[in-house]
Amino acid sequence: MFSRRTVVAGSALLLVALAFLLQGAPASAKEQPEFWQNPDYDLAALRKIFLLPVSASLNARSPSAVMPASRRLSDLEGWATSAIQEAMRKKTPIVKTFGALLQDMSLVYGALPFTPENFAAASPEARSDFYKKAADMGFQAMLQIELFQEMEVEHVPERTYSHTVYEEVQIRDEKGRVKERVRIPQEKTEVQPAYDDEYLSTRCLARLYALSDPEGDHVAAVDFAIYREYQGGPVMKVVENVLKASMKRLVGGSK
Repeated sequence: MFSRRTVVAGSALLLVALAFLLQGAPASAKEQPEFWQNPDYDLAALRKIFLLPVSASLNARSPSAVMPASRRLSDLEGWATSAIQEAMRKKTPIVKTFGALLQDMSLVYGALPFTPENFAAASPEARSDFYKKAADMGFQAMLQIELFQEMEVEHVPERTYSHTVYEEVQIRDEKGRVKERVRIPQEKTEVQPAYDDEYLSTRCLARLYALSDPEGDHVAAVDFAIYREYQGGPVMKVVENVLKASMKRLVGGSK
């Protein structure tokens, strides 16, 4: 299980949006994204990137009965693409989804036997040929994104505690007039019933691979997770915010 109390420091607008959606405990110093980059790899030189099919395990709420799964995948890819382009807007990079790249390739090489659903199961030789074709088209890197979201319930057991309360006593004179008020401390025992707290756990793990070595180690990665008490609101909006903030952290630092 991934770390529960990690939150990315995205843009101010993203943080405000998250605050409205997830009004839990305040962010701590530990609530920062984990980021790594190969010091020998120049992110600033990137001009053409494509996304591998997004892996999404989003179980916080039942999937929409009216929205097709393909549209949800399209939304995820669109959020990632727009965030990368925004973070690297001074370089005007070309960022393609997997489906868009397949369409471009078909114009050059003819139809390819890949879909977002079957690419991961393709043979190493077939994937290697795909990567070579992408590199020949000028693409330098590919991005693998994994998304996770689920609800977790934390049970808070019943507890008994004591605290001091003060009872005000009036002291009257012989004519019944109040001449003094005295506060007398008393110990009071309270019982707090057991209850369940519902928490929303959302994580984005993104790895960037160089097409010069597509099956090797990644050259940069970001791991961003938040775990906050859920107080209502659309859970997919949280996925959107986390995904966009992750992309900005991954490529936004390139000069």
